Amino acid sequence: MSEYPSHIWLGLFGPDAPDNYFVQEYVDAETPQSQFGAEQGQHSFDYDFVEISFPNDARPVRELVDGHSYSASYLDTVVQKAASLGITEANVFILASKDEFERPRTVTGPGYKLWYLGEFVCRG
Repeated sequence: MSEYPSHIWLGLFGPDAPDNYFVQEYVDAETPQSQFGAEQGQHSFDYDFVEISFPNDARPVRELVDGHSYSASYLDTVVQKAASLGITEANVFILASKDEFERPRTVTGPGYKLWYLGEFVCRG
């Protein structure tokens, strides 16, 4: 069984959050290609190694996370970590290969909060 170290975030995005927060668009070699990437300190990232789920309505963390790639490996731990941070519901889930982001972080902006939960091992 292979192991894949990965970063996980949960988010709560309201109606005032940016519509294109996760959309990558090339401008030039210096400008970050998305707001998400910019706030994570990355110029760009490879969507082949980043899974993002963004349903409209917030739902319980377990329900949001269950069914994502390798979720059996980390579901209970993510739910516990979220609860320890007071997160009971979210409408954004992000799973990214550890190599895609050097310094992942929690960020807050107008209409949204994105919590970095940490590094988790995915087994598959």
